[in-house]
Amino acid sequence: MFNNQLRKSSVWVLGATIAALSAQVAAQSAVLEEIVVTAQKRAENLQEVPVSVTAFSAANLESRSMFNLGNLSSFTPNVDINHGKGDGGSTNAAVFIRGVGQNDFIFPTDPGVGIYLDGVYIARSIGGMLDLADVERIEVLRGPQGTLYGKNTIGGAINVVTSRPSGETSGRVKVTFGERDRQDLEANLSLPLIDNKLYAKLALASKNQDGFSERVSSNLDLGDTNVDAARLGLNWILSEDVSLYLSADASRIRQNGAPGTLLETFDAPGGLYGLYNGLAAPFVGAQLGLPPGSLFDDRWVTGDTDKSNGTGPTEDENDTWGVIATLDWEINENVSFKSITAYREMEATIRTDIDYSPFPIIHTDEEQDQEQFSQEFQLSGDSGKLHWLVGAYYLTEDISDLNTTLLASGIFDTLNVLPAAVVPLVPGVVCPAAPPAPCAGGAGNPLNAALDLDVRPYTSLDTTNWATFVHLSYALTEQLSLTLGGRYSYEEKEYFIDSVFPNSGNIATPPTKDTQDWSKFTPKIGVDFQVNEDLMVYGSITQGQKSGGWNPRPLQPAEFKRYDQEELTAYEIGLKSKLLDGRMTLNIAAFYSEYEDLQLFANTINPTNGSLLLTVDNAGDVDLYGFEIEIVARPTANLDINFGAGYLENEYQSLSPNTGYSENNELPQAPKWTLNGGVQYRFDLDEALGSITVRGDVSYRSKTYNDPQNTKAIVQSGYSVVNARISWISPAETWQSSLFVTNLNDKEYFTSAESIPAFGIRNAVYGRPREWGVSLSYHF
Repeated sequence: MFNNQLRKSSVWVLGATIAALSAQVAAQSAVLEEIVVTAQKRAENLQEVPVSVTAFSAANLESRSMFNLGNLSSFTPNVDINHGKGDGGSTNAAVFIRGVGQNDFIFPTDPGVGIYLDGVYIARSIGGMLDLADVERIEVLRGPQGTLYGKNTIGGAINVVTSRPSGETSGRVKVTFGERDRQDLEANLSLPLIDNKLYAKLALASKNQDGFSERVSSNLDLGDTNVDAARLGLNWILSEDVSLYLSADASRIRQNGAPGTLLETFDAPGGLYGLYNGLAAPFVGAQLGLPPGSLFDDRWVTGDTDKSNGTGPTEDENDTWGVIATLDWEINENVSFKSITAYREMEATIRTDIDYSPFPIIHTDEEQDQEQFSQEFQLSGDSGKLHWLVGAYYLTEDISDLNTTLLASGIFDTLNVLPAAVVPLVPGVVCPAAPPAPCAGGAGNPLNAALDLDVRPYTSLDTTNWATFVHLSYALTEQLSLTLGGRYSYEEKEYFIDSVFPNSGNIATPPTKDTQDWSKFTPKIGVDFQVNEDLMVYGSITQGQKSGGWNPRPLQPAEFKRYDQEELTAYEIGLKSKLLDGRMTLNIAAFYSEYEDLQLFANTINPTNGSLLLTVDNAGDVDLYGFEIEIVARPTANLDINFGAGYLENEYQSLSPNTGYSENNELPQAPKWTLNGGVQYRFDLDEALGSITVRGDVSYRSKTYNDPQNTKAIVQSGYSVVNARISWISPAETWQSSLFVTNLNDKEYFTSAESIPAFGIRNAVYGRPREWGVSLSYHF
């Protein structure tokens, strides 16, 4: 049943919808604008695409106060976007669609949802929380996209399409000011360089805002924004039939880190919580200047979502740049060719204090360097009844990571200053006792290394991926069409790891290089039937896959293990309709997905020494099913209404016995209900005064689990968030001024959380509180 909060969240939207539509007979006619998408790699009306797609135009993004990719999840059914695990930092985008995605940012683990920037696949989730300045539209494709998109789109794909030169001199300047010293500047200029030949566009953005969470000890703010970005585009008309679009983009991010805090501490059986507090905490606390008797316990829980007691390093730096060359050639009126060539580089530094206390329980320091090159060729044609597309794809990626992680730091140093071997390493052993008895402690005792946990791994990954694909749509009759598609993909990964414990000099994982490869054919079959010009129904069967890898965080040689690729087969039926003489669209999709060899990240206790055991395993098979409903209506020329609902269920069909999970568990980041709705009304003033537009939005997410074990302490209960906006637009539509408030109801909620039983930590990263802002823009 819907709970009370769900009813409160949606009743005003549904009420407004029903009231407005009941009055439609007397309403002024206002047909909805056609939405053009490229979900099938060709320009099509959204209502004619037999795929579950949500699309946002630039105007949609601004009116809903959507500033980065993470805001999409508030307005898109069955989509969840968060920062992922705490050590991924504030720029990481962990994307889930219909319950399918990946929470872990570190390679060789790959995302489960593909993010595409102007047709180019972005291989890493770090830096994936893209800013949405100068974006023309965003398309969210739900379900596996294994034919046209391929690599790691087992859950779906997100297409971010930036704006191109308009062909005439035009531009826009926008400034935004707001709470916590928010200062944003966005500017773009489009102009012809050579008439009818060469057009250019330059877009700049600088966004800055203080954080909403602070450290008690230093007042350092977390959750801040410090982003500078630039994009240059050149559209070169080589001939009547050939054009070349060149673009270059760069961004620089300097932020203090994600706004996390400690929820609670606990003593898990077999973990190191008790040993650390009984042995190392007094020694470490004295070194840090903490009050006598300080332990790592709940005294460091602030109880406030906007405060934490962390003192370790925290920093997010990300430098990214890329170039894209897109060649379009209309060979004749029926056949066209496209080439997309791209190169990108990223450098990221992520320093995180995951325990959010003065003690160095978990401090991570990541330095990643990544580069990727991709090439895609598409040849497509339309011969009346048959629309066809064949293509080839190639990608190489090289990435490295130098990591330093402190784990229960101080235990090893404390053991070395003890007078004797007094710490038993095996239950039931009486200490002190001399080696070889399993007792640690005392200077020079070699057994002390068993509890030397600070680790420094260096890893690198070289990936090569190539694929060929075909997509056919054939009109069997004037109303009935058949779609057939297939993609053959091959991927090879070469992984290297060299990991040491620097304090003792012991080896965590000796220098090791391993290679794996996978190949897979992912087909698609679908039918769509145009009942009439306003109603289409469709059905499809599609497959997707995500390549395998290696356990990315081994602390012992035995933990360096492979895991295999995962696969998903989705069955989908849907309808797309236009109602009320084009003033309303109603789109519905229902799906059933069979998810095999699911890759799940697990955070457990190493039974040999009580330390951290982080693994990625093929956990088992899961069935997922649900639906999406999306309504857009314009009852009058001045009133716009939208409503979206997503429903999702998931059930384990089989489960590997060594995962430690229960078949009664549910998948993380897969809320049963995701709802959103908005109402917008434009008041037309005197001709000399322009117009005022008022908008309100509400989004709701039901209970969400944050780990595969469904740990109760980090379950986010259902919640709603309300946004509001009022805008004035000048008569010539050149000036616009807006006042907006996000999270108007000031709801406290966390977007991600984790439980780390080895060290007794439960933490969370919180969403943004209520914030107000004002913006002023000029378009010419």
